[in-house]
Amino acid sequence: MKKGIRHLVRLAVLAAIFAALWFVRFRGVTHERIYDVVVEESADVKTRVDLRYSALDRKLDRIESKLDRLLELADRPLPDNLQRVEP
Repeated sequence: MKKGIRHLVRLAVLAAIFAALWFVRFRGVTHERIYDVVVEESADVKTRVDLRYSALDRKLDRIESKLDRLLELADRPLPDNLQRVEP
């Protein structure tokens, strides 16, 4: 009878250890899932930043072209026989 109780206790301890290991491994979110989500989200953020950068770059090009045209208008040639006065 004593031998049967010992086997039962050992079996219960092994079951408890197995249950504890199972709980530790599969509780919550796994590291692999966290890594996958971080990689996916960072790719999404990079895509959005690239799109915004492209839009801002196009706006900057338009502004630069407008400023170039304004500078051309401001730098008109002087009438005949006139020279610019240098400060």
